[in-house]
Amino acid sequence: MRLLRRLGVPHRFLNIDEDLEALERAMALTGGWRRTPVIDLGLGGQALVEPDNDTLTAALVEVDMLSQAGARSRLDVQNVGDVERAARTVAGLTVLALLPGTRGSARYPVGLLGAVLTLTGVTGWCPAYHAAGVTSLEGPGDRPDEARRHAWLARRGRDSGDDADLLLPSGRRSR
Repeated sequence: MRLLRRLGVPHRFLNIDEDLEALERAMALTGGWRRTPVIDLGLGGQALVEPDNDTLTAALVEVDMLSQAGARSRLDVQNVGDVERAARTVAGLTVLALLPGTRGSARYPVGLLGAVLTLTGVTGWCPAYHAAGVTSLEGPGDRPDEARRHAWLARRGRDSGDDADLLLPSGRRSR
């Protein structure tokens, strides 16, 4: 589901642990197995079961829900993982809160540091990471329990993890 959010693809999330009808539908789409995520693009084709992000992106491009160039540009919008975003935001706000007690020539650099940390945390985009061509997505700085690598940073271009149970494009039905 995180990939769909990052791509800006409208979708509907159904939690199979809370919705019996969604569980039955997911199991029907997977041949009776309880596997997640299940993504039904609502076009009468086969559902995607536990797809990796490259497979999901390719399927969305194939059915014209987005273009390859659109996918690339949308994925470039975020390059800071969730845990790192929270840490940057808290650190930035803390630095800004300490700003009134800062005196002299240190006041402006401290204020700038606090503003940059806060903005990069809130937006999830770091200009330094972008310039260096790296990302903390999918690493321990994103969601540690779902990390696909041990290194904090990786070259940009790797896919992001999905955390959805059952996803359907909004307004689409395949029953």
